[in-house]
Amino acid sequence: MTNSVPALEMRGISKSFAGNTVLSEVDLTAASGSVLALVGENGAGKSTLMKILAGVHQPDEGEIAIDGRVMEFRGPRDALACGVAMIYQELSLAPHLTVAENIFLGREPLRSKAGGIVDHRKMEAEARRILEEYGFRLNPRTRVGRLSAADRQLVEITRAIVEARRVIVMDEPTSSLTSQEVEELFRLIRDLKSRGLAIIYISHRLEELPSIADRLLILRDGRSVYDGRWGELSTDEMIRHMAGRELKEIFPPRTAEIGGVRLRVKGLSRRPLFDDIGFEARAGEVVGIAGLAGAGRTEVVEAIYGAHPPDEGEVWVDDRQISPSRPSVSVRRGLSLLTEDRKRTGLCLNLAISRNLTLANIKSLVRGLRVDRRRERDAARNYIEKLHIQPPQPGKAVGRLSGGNQQKVLLGRWLYADTKVFLLDEPTRGVDVAARSEIYKAINELAESGAAVVMVSSDLPELLGMADRIIVMRRGRMVVELTASKTSQEEIVRYAAFEQ
Repeated sequence: MTNSVPALEMRGISKSFAGNTVLSEVDLTAASGSVLALVGENGAGKSTLMKILAGVHQPDEGEIAIDGRVMEFRGPRDALACGVAMIYQELSLAPHLTVAENIFLGREPLRSKAGGIVDHRKMEAEARRILEEYGFRLNPRTRVGRLSAADRQLVEITRAIVEARRVIVMDEPTSSLTSQEVEELFRLIRDLKSRGLAIIYISHRLEELPSIADRLLILRDGRSVYDGRWGELSTDEMIRHMAGRELKEIFPPRTAEIGGVRLRVKGLSRRPLFDDIGFEARAGEVVGIAGLAGAGRTEVVEAIYGAHPPDEGEVWVDDRQISPSRPSVSVRRGLSLLTEDRKRTGLCLNLAISRNLTLANIKSLVRGLRVDRRRERDAARNYIEKLHIQPPQPGKAVGRLSGGNQQKVLLGRWLYADTKVFLLDEPTRGVDVAARSEIYKAINELAESGAAVVMVSSDLPELLGMADRIIVMRRGRMVVELTASKTSQEEIVRYAAFEQ
């Protein structure tokens, strides 16, 4: 039986930055042993509200109570001391440290209290025990910088579990996880509920929430627009509350005609990551790539692009063989890559939206020896309007945008470039349902313009809704090619997870 006093209450929280109101009198209640689903479009104020809870920001108005006691969090240490831990959407790990060192960062076991020397053997043993307990197949000694985005997410989750005693916030925890890993996470969440933790779960994947949510809080434009028990609203009603408008189709209809071969890959190998990959993508076609973490999906598209050259194999664009050795050459030949990790390998966070949008085709803006900044701003405004990037300010630094708007900037960059083949690695990671629909429309427009699209995604409904064909990978090899309209999530998972 849960405690009658909520584990967490946030009352009348308001916050402004530089005169811009981000949150206005928001109330939030999370009970022990329950999951509160917190949803809203990008920019609705979810992350700011949670950063106030985590002590990163202080509210202009309002208060926070843990187990009925009003607390003042002047920094993250205060929040942690009260048992509040957070998994951030944009990971906050130290890449030069090991998995174990990240899990116990700031709480390292010591050989003796007086000596202050870290007991690495004990730390690694404890990290291994915790990872095995929750079914995470990670080596505690591996440096985090060498892990995939999915494995880094698992490290972040593990660290938060170790820190949390009363409240744990999960901000898009499944954004880079496969369906099998999502199920493992949900089993973990049910275990944490049974231990009496209050869980706040933020996700743009609304289809995940029925499996775990007990209550629902919806934010829009910094205000609470719905607070109630899970199940009282239909999906359409949730989307209407989030967006303030109807969304008739998340996956827009496809009208592109399939043309000639634009991309041909033959015998591509980069052992031990993947071996003997071969497929074609035609003009007007969307080819999906599915597989579990470690299957080699990201590594394949990076090799095609030239970010990490393969050991052997051929890549052809429009019947012209290219040498996948340098990204700059690939861009000139009409290849583009939207990376899985937009902050580390995609965007220049300190540069303006306009600079980021035009970066891959800057030569089109050069007049004499200088870049025509007026044409750059005009081009940026076109794609800001086309993709509904918020706020619509070409001069604003990309690092100050929400995650979904950053992703739209990255897609806009390649829309502006003269691209024939688009390699999209998790194109809607961390993007809300309304923004996803806009990105899907943009992908369809690419196909309708005659481009070929290769899309890696861990979101199987996304692949089934957007792709014409789906290639399934397992342990670095292609195991089957499926027609999207004639397959199912169950069939894809079966090929991805089991020997046939």
